[in-house]
Amino acid sequence: MQIYIGNLSEMTTANQLACLFLPFGAVQLSHIQRDTKTGRSLRCGFIEMDTPNAKSAIKKLNHILFMNTYVEVGAV
Repeated sequence: MQIYIGNLSEMTTANQLACLFLPFGAVQLSHIQRDTKTGRSLRCGFIEMDTPNAKSAIKKLNHILFMNTYVEVGAV
């Protein structure tokens, strides 16, 4: 299942994002969206993990404070 994470800090890396989701299960993919011209973070990303684990992660992580911003987490 693919999970969307919005309102990320510009400093968030794909590895940091994966570490946030690891307590809920294995993360198959972690990606931060970047502007193709500047390389700057678009402040959103995606995680891919098994559906039961993903649903639990979405429920627990939506609207938590992560790297000084409240993130929005939901299914794609």
